[in-house]
Amino acid sequence: MNDGTEPGSSQGAKPRSRRMALLQRAGLFTALPKGVTIERATGLEDLRDAYHLVHEIFVDEGYIRPFPGELRMRAFEALPDTATLVAKADGKIVGVQSLIPDAEYVGIPSDRAFRGEIDALRSEGRRVCEAANEAVAAEYRRSAIPTELMRCCFAHAVSTGCTDVVTAVSPGHAKFYALMGFETISPVRSFSEMLRDPVVVVRFNFDTVRDHVAKAEAQDAEDEAVLVDYYLNSNPYNDRVASWSRTAEEFFEDPQTLRELFDDLSKLLSRCNLNELRAIGQSWGEKTFVDVIGQIGSAFCKKPQPQPSQVPDSD
Repeated sequence: MNDGTEPGSSQGAKPRSRRMALLQRAGLFTALPKGVTIERATGLEDLRDAYHLVHEIFVDEGYIRPFPGELRMRAFEALPDTATLVAKADGKIVGVQSLIPDAEYVGIPSDRAFRGEIDALRSEGRRVCEAANEAVAAEYRRSAIPTELMRCCFAHAVSTGCTDVVTAVSPGHAKFYALMGFETISPVRSFSEMLRDPVVVVRFNFDTVRDHVAKAEAQDAEDEAVLVDYYLNSNPYNDRVASWSRTAEEFFEDPQTLRELFDDLSKLLSRCNLNELRAIGQSWGEKTFVDVIGQIGSAFCKKPQPQPSQVPDSD
């Protein structure tokens, strides 16, 4: 899908602010390059190619160590509610962005280093999703692909009832995300215990941004109004989410393709801990999970029963 809509491009629009001019000079919020489309990866080949591109870029940048099969895959990628969005140039995947909703037993990726900050949002009743796996081929980074993938990501977030999108970014990129309406909510920490990977968590709060636009007339509110319209109100991917989700559900009902991607190619299931297997098993359903990993899978598809309180005997 090549929508090509640019913020502030409608007839009679006010002149661009310095903020929007900076973003567009960087190649963002412009028309997609010719031949590029944005969609959700819902089949074996697209998912494999997407996670290979993420692996290739993240290993080259020193963010991660190599994964089995050269596929950057964790338990989150095996959950049907995770939407992996891709940019294709003439059919080849050149950009990736995943949206990972908060899930029982596994949470979201940023819990690893920022559990306190994420728990604070949960305690306020927020429904949190994480934008992850952001990877764009070098020749397309100064194009509309990064912002268009985020636009598609927001369409999925809204469809799930998400109130906040968070993502972990390098401190040097936080100012760029601030231009797009994100706020920094954490100090700098290393995302990895094995590699030095300093990041901060930034948050896009749908309620706050909408409220700011509704109540203020300042220049920054005008810019946010443009972003709200671009990301939310006039988002062309809003009408595609339901169809993509149905196709993704069909993929996660096929034990053969699940076995190939999550076991044969990536060895993911053999690397998961008990909580991760429980999250995957319950999301796939007992029949499918057992078909993929054998009868032992049935144990992970049932919610643990609460244990009776252990009251010590009186003396």
